[in-house]
This record gives sequence, structure tokens and C-alpha cells, in this order.
Amino acid sequence: MVQAQVIEEKFVFSHAAAELEKSFIKDGEGKRLGFSKSTSGNDLIFTTDNSGIDVAIEHCADGTRIFHMERDSKGLPAMHEFRPDGGEVIYLFDKNKRLEKMVEMKENGDKLTTWFSIKGETISQEQRQQGGIVFSMRAKGDFAMIWLKNDGTIEAHGNHKLSAHLKLVFAKFLDGIDG
Repeated sequence: MVQAQVIEEKFVFSHAAAELEKSFIKDGEGKRLGFSKSTSGNDLIFTTDNSGIDVAIEHCADGTRIFHMERDSKGLPAMHEFRPDGGEVIYLFDKNKRLEKMVEMKENGDKLTTWFSIKGETISQEQRQQGGIVFSMRAKGDFAMIWLKNDGTIEAHGNHKLSAHLKLVFAKFLDGIDG
């Protein structure tokens, strides 16, 4: 289970990370480049994109590249992680740099989208290439899962109140199911 706070602390434009010590140079085109190390020891390069938005590129020892963006096309902070196995993860933050949503595209084509609430609740939708769609929710130690299989059958487990909330949130997929 992903903890939002861990991701928020990794974001280099968060309050604590913004205080990283950086060394700057200018490249051949006159753009300013900053160099630093993340708290985990990864190399960081700071620059600005063509729109003047601050970007930090983190180079991890395992080959992962993480692009930290001060703001994305919607004007909100974001991170985009490219993994050596071909997987990708997009982290979207709110204006206060709290993690709101995470979208993971796995190398096998599965897609897992997770939404994070301020209360610590998580709701996820996993679209599997084989096996259907799994909807789940965690809240205050409780868990619920609804699996919509490819053949249209449903399997549900967990807390009934959370299951009812999942049916409401994902009504376009789960409209008319019982259980």
C-alpha cells in the first residue's frame, strides 16, 4: 500500500526538499542548470522548461528517472516517474503539494489509479489486461474490494459501507450490481 506522505516527501519542490543545496552553471544556450543530491542520494538536475516552469530531473541508481514539475499543464505540482522495466507512474498533487492521485502504468499494460483523501482514505481502480477491473477502498483500518470480471460477473469482499461507496463512485461500471 502506497503512503501519500512518503511520496510527498520525495517531491523536490516540497517545503523541506526546496531547501536542498544546489550548485548552478549556465549551459551553451544560457539556461541555468542546478545540481544537487536528493535526500536518498540520487543525482538531481534543476532547470526550467520552455514555459519557464521549474523542473528537476532525478536520476536514480536503478535507472529510474523522475521528473519533478513545479506545476503541470493544470498549474498544479506533479511528478512523472519512468522505470527501467518500462513502467510509468504519474503523481498529481494539490495546490498545497499533497498527493491527490497516482496513476501507474505497468509494463504488462495494466493501469492502477489511486486517489488519496486528506482523511487518509484511498480508493483505487485497477484495469487489468486480463481479469477485468478491481475497485478497492481503504479507510480507518477497513477495506473493501469489488472485482468486475471480464465475463460480467462480480466478486466482492470486505466492509459493506465501503463497498456501497465504491458502487456510488464507480456507478458507470457497477450500476445495477447486487452484493
